[in-house]
Amino acid sequence: MTAGTPYRDRQRKGGRGILRQLAIWGTALVLAAGTYVGATIATAAFLDIQDDESPLTTAAEALRNDLVYVDSRAAGVLDEAEITALREQAKKASRPTRIVVWPLDGGWLADVGEYIAARSDLESRFLLVTKDGRTAVASTLDESEPSIPDTEGMPAADAATQALEKLDAKAPRGEREEYDDSSQPVGSAWLAAAVGGGLGLMVIFVAASGAVVVFGTLLLALAPVAFGVDAYRRRKAGPAIANIEAKPARRRGRNRLVYRPPNDVLVRLNKVRATERAERLRDELLALGERMAASTDDTAGAAWTLALDCYATAGRIADSVEGGTDLTSHADVVAGLVLVARGRQAVDAAESDRDLVASTDCFANPFHGASVGKVPTIALGTNRPPASVPRQVEVCATCRAAAEKGIAVADPLVLDAGRGRMEAYWMLEVKPWAEIGYGVASRELIDAWNGSRVSL
Repeated sequence: MTAGTPYRDRQRKGGRGILRQLAIWGTALVLAAGTYVGATIATAAFLDIQDDESPLTTAAEALRNDLVYVDSRAAGVLDEAEITALREQAKKASRPTRIVVWPLDGGWLADVGEYIAARSDLESRFLLVTKDGRTAVASTLDESEPSIPDTEGMPAADAATQALEKLDAKAPRGEREEYDDSSQPVGSAWLAAAVGGGLGLMVIFVAASGAVVVFGTLLLALAPVAFGVDAYRRRKAGPAIANIEAKPARRRGRNRLVYRPPNDVLVRLNKVRATERAERLRDELLALGERMAASTDDTAGAAWTLALDCYATAGRIADSVEGGTDLTSHADVVAGLVLVARGRQAVDAAESDRDLVASTDCFANPFHGASVGKVPTIALGTNRPPASVPRQVEVCATCRAAAEKGIAVADPLVLDAGRGRMEAYWMLEVKPWAEIGYGVASRELIDAWNGSRVSL
């Protein structure tokens, strides 16, 4: 597994999540569109049924048998004598004419006349009159719709009489008007569309709510599994990661999620070490010297030579950092501790009369132990390392497992950068240790420290 594998896995999971969301919302939109069309058709059909029973249709049918029709809502506008007089006047008209007494319902009277004319199978003129004297004319004769003077404000009977006289004087002109025989009451189409749209929005809301409920349920169901997997990954990456609470962070460059312990945790893990490292170096250096002094006089060889060099260099480091509190002193103390540990290994090899196997320690933290392979340095933390730091470094098994899983090292060796800010030593560019790492071979550590002293 490579360090980029979790990134690709998350990309694939993200792609599947997007497709899943598209499927959910696409289905919701299809359902909403279907509901809108179906509701519109159903509403229109319902209005057609209602229209067959509407006062307009009733008026069109009643005019087949009578020249005057009074809508039930306009009863009382004309008395029987006035109705009879209008009927007689209509009979004497030079062209077929029918009269409709219509209520004040707020609609356009001309639209009502056209609707009645469209639904009637008679060839006639249709004169509509209201209580306040307004009139309108529609015609199914071979003529354009005739116009008559305004009679608004006159009593209904007088307005109808005058309008009949004016209408009878109008000779047919123009071509026959074609009225829409499938028209519905004013606003019916808008009502159908509104009902369909309302139901469509309701379907979208229900679908979206259902998706949220399902998603939330899945999250609750999968949360224990996710926590278990995360805990397993952290344990597998090593005890240093498993036992420290992690928080998410973003790595620069590649946009992938990594984990890093909170800074206060690192302070607890390393601050004590920073203040006690110099004292610890003195104690371990003394113990190594006593052990070497107790060794047999015939102890020799390359291993013993290396042990002497490690002991001598660590001693010079201990002397140079005495009382020092600056960053360079803290960094040198770590090098001294590593050299003391390497010296013990060399003494073990010399006393057992075996060859010393050269090894390197973890770049991230030499106290993690021997390195097992290389990883990109950027994989160790959440920030891009300085240019002076090697691109590839040797790390221990724990840090390598973390890097391969895209998890930042949980316990890097940190130094006090001042003002209580603890940073991984390679991020502070402290020379020469950030450039070579504390985990390099013993000879390289010795030469690096001696070289830094010469350059001062």
